[in-house]
Amino acid sequence: MLALKELLGSPLKYALIALAIGLVVSLTMVTSAMSEGLITGMTGAKSSLDADALAFQGDTYPTLERSVLSAADLTAIAAAPGVESVYGVGHAFATVASADEPFDIRVFGLGGRFDQLPIVEGSGEIGPGETVLDESAKLEGIELGDTLQLTPVDAEVTVIGFTENRRYVMVPVAYVDLPTWEVMHLTSVLGRMEDEGGASAEAIARMTAEFDGGATVAAVRLAPGATMADVEEQLDGAYTLAGPGEAARAGNGMPEMILAVDGIQVVSILIGALLVGVFFYITTLHKTGQIAAVKAIGASNAYLYRELVIQITVLVAVATVFGTALALGAGAGMPPMMAFDPDPARWALAVAAIFGTAYVGSLFSLRSILRIDPAMALGRTDR
Repeated sequence: MLALKELLGSPLKYALIALAIGLVVSLTMVTSAMSEGLITGMTGAKSSLDADALAFQGDTYPTLERSVLSAADLTAIAAAPGVESVYGVGHAFATVASADEPFDIRVFGLGGRFDQLPIVEGSGEIGPGETVLDESAKLEGIELGDTLQLTPVDAEVTVIGFTENRRYVMVPVAYVDLPTWEVMHLTSVLGRMEDEGGASAEAIARMTAEFDGGATVAAVRLAPGATMADVEEQLDGAYTLAGPGEAARAGNGMPEMILAVDGIQVVSILIGALLVGVFFYITTLHKTGQIAAVKAIGASNAYLYRELVIQITVLVAVATVFGTALALGAGAGMPPMMAFDPDPARWALAVAAIFGTAYVGSLFSLRSILRIDPAMALGRTDR
């Protein structure tokens, strides 16, 4: 086969081309994985909540930071037609003050479904005053069994386990049970009021009663056949429902971030893929004499183009294997806090774009092949 014979006949030249294409593939994949890692670090804990929908206070979607639901709200949502089950999820800010270097975390209180946390160390059976932390907290020196002093929520929690891929706004998430979160949340609110002049005993009692049994959002499991729109309608629009993934990508400036990240990935894929197409076009131009000679002895344009496509396929396939291995190696060598999250679907898209543009670039090579006249080009030599 002419294409393979040519590859084997000039190993250095084609090895360098494969190396260049492999570096392009690697760059595209690393960019994609770092972009996905950034999104996962911003939204992982929120998007991974085990639910068909999250119900927010009506005028606060999609931010956990502003939504507040009372026990009566949770009861009303659970009683709505189309709702199979509900559990509350609380959210609070906190700082781990007991670490050598204090660091911020987000606290998620779970009113159920602790089994949704993938435990990588320790236990996931969370009790009062206990927490399961995202494993990124280990980078701050936190170990299993440590007791953490949290401010400004004025609480102590003991680390009983570590989970993975559960960060929110790029900081570790600490999971506690809902009663523990409720105390933290109330303490935080009262602390802010104290800074503003304090609260009366009557106001404290009223707020304590209002927060009792409440949460930030309700994690909803829909009955078979029910939709979020159906449930929202049944609740007269008092609450806004959204899927965990949709909600995670809608708040904290995520739409703008995702637009920028997607733009970076598209540009990197296009530039890389176009470079691959150019490589083969230039290679074809440098082989004018050889192509003319082969055509002179009877080779058809279709045969020559088929051989070119085979050559492209072999080189890009080899380069893809090399580039993927290089990207995985680069990811493994990155610091633990670096956001690197390979997405097989996006990597497959990048590879498809590289192959596709290489084949599109081959059409320019085909144009050159069609224009070569054996009678005029036989005397030419490559430079």
